[in-house]
Amino acid sequence: MTPRAKTTATIAAVAIVGFLIWRRKPIATVTTSEAFDLSSIGGPVTYPAPIKRFAEAIARAEGFYVAGSIPQRAHNPGDLKMPNWTGPTLGSGISVFQSDGAGWSALYRQLWIIVTGSSGNYYLDMSIEQMAAKWTATEQSAWARNVAGFLAVDPSVSLVSVLV
Repeated sequence: MTPRAKTTATIAAVAIVGFLIWRRKPIATVTTSEAFDLSSIGGPVTYPAPIKRFAEAIARAEGFYVAGSIPQRAHNPGDLKMPNWTGPTLGSGISVFQSDGAGWSALYRQLWIIVTGSSGNYYLDMSIEQMAAKWTATEQSAWARNVAGFLAVDPSVSLVSVLV
């Protein structure tokens, strides 16, 4: 093999390894990532508009704006079940936050974790439909259609298209 061919092969191998490292999915250290504290990794104080818009879509799909719904009573627009939650719960373990603001912060934080690649459950290359299959236990297709409809995209669109 000529020196030029060796150099080309080395560059190609480094590029492939780099691509595989970049594309690898993180291994979660907990069952779900909702409760990660972002302060140690510089989580934002304010969140980008795409995260807020996606959170709004989730809140609508979860029924947060329906009077008397569990997400509304729980101050939990994402209908999140926080791991290791020691506070009150409603329904099948939905975490109850002290205020709507605290619930919105938890939902934004979960979406930030997805965007930064720190979630062990959700990845930016997932579609909204695939996210629905993990996010909600009931009416997954309707949830995906509702979220996608609010965002004016198809449910098959990848999360990177709407979160970044």
